[in-house]
Amino acid sequence: SRRVPSFAEPVRVVVFKLDNAGDIVLSSLVMPAVAEALGKASIYYVVKSGLGGLLSQVECVSGVIEVPAGLGHCSRVGANERSGLADSKKIIRKAMADLRPQLIIDLRPTALGNYGALVGRLYGTRHRISLERLRLKEMFGSGKKMKWKRHEVETFCAALQDSGVLRRGDYRSSLTFWKRPVDNELLKGRKYFLIQPGAVWEYKKWPERKYADLVDTLAVYYPDFFFVLAGSADERGVCSRVLEMTSKKIRERVKNLAGKTTITALVSLISNARMVVANDSGVAHMSAAAGVRTVVFFGPSSPERFMPLSERQELVKVFHHKLSCNPCDQHECSEGPVKYCLARIDLFEVAEYIRSALGGSEDLERKDSPIAQERIVSFM
Repeated sequence: SRRVPSFAEPVRVVVFKLDNAGDIVLSSLVMPAVAEALGKASIYYVVKSGLGGLLSQVECVSGVIEVPAGLGHCSRVGANERSGLADSKKIIRKAMADLRPQLIIDLRPTALGNYGALVGRLYGTRHRISLERLRLKEMFGSGKKMKWKRHEVETFCAALQDSGVLRRGDYRSSLTFWKRPVDNELLKGRKYFLIQPGAVWEYKKWPERKYADLVDTLAVYYPDFFFVLAGSADERGVCSRVLEMTSKKIRERVKNLAGKTTITALVSLISNARMVVANDSGVAHMSAAAGVRTVVFFGPSSPERFMPLSERQELVKVFHHKLSCNPCDQHECSEGPVKYCLARIDLFEVAEYIRSALGGSEDLERKDSPIAQERIVSFM
């Protein structure tokens, strides 16, 4: 990336982040500093369809352009997005013609991002910040040893520092975290845990049985709490299965809202939860960004690189049973479905941490606790 000069007029910046929800959340933490450094610049995001609501918490974002295709590595999960490529190009071309940005920031190098940069030049854009050089260093050069140890947001900031937009220093000093939205209407005034058992990769999921047992256990210790199962429409199945596995006597306190809320409503639900328990996913990143206590389960991916970030980092608790094969490609596992890394995270340790973090009037080893019963059986 070339160094970005000072601009004499209000700056319009187009940010390409054709990625999944968590990656958009992480990038959003940097944008207020970028806008301020460029003289209160107007930021416009290009994201995949349905994810624009994630940026409602970021005041410097003036608009969002949603496109049906992503074509980034993680964006190929699910349906084949190449079917939306032509429509995406039309949308991007119109956006460039209307906005005529002075600067493009591409935080996930993709073919569509390259197309946007090319079209932008036709409409007067002369400056682009991209991660391409840093990604090459991570794969083949001096950054190879740091690839899984440096946080992804630190990489974003390094590219912005190299271009002269941000000053050099600790990347966390450039972050602005979300403000909590007003109370949600679905569970207004109620105390609840928000649980997200889904993930875009199968091996990034803590076992469904353990999620159900955790809900049963927490229901004993927190009798006045509700439980919200949340996620995308694609995660309705996993949430339904977890609900069916829970004890019948507490199911009336469990609400399955997976796929039933907009992104904006989901952000509100997350922000008003007493605690969020989730896999390494967008929900965990939203929760941390909003300052909510967050328990997140890591398996194949690197927590050093992708840990959810919070203004109070002590509110984020990572559980990770690291194996020698970590990090891996997340598509298959030689350990099998029973012994893979996430399956080794102990239910009792998770419940014990939650109780120590939130407090509670009940003793953790109560005889009617599902965990206590499980331990009694294990010793018989």
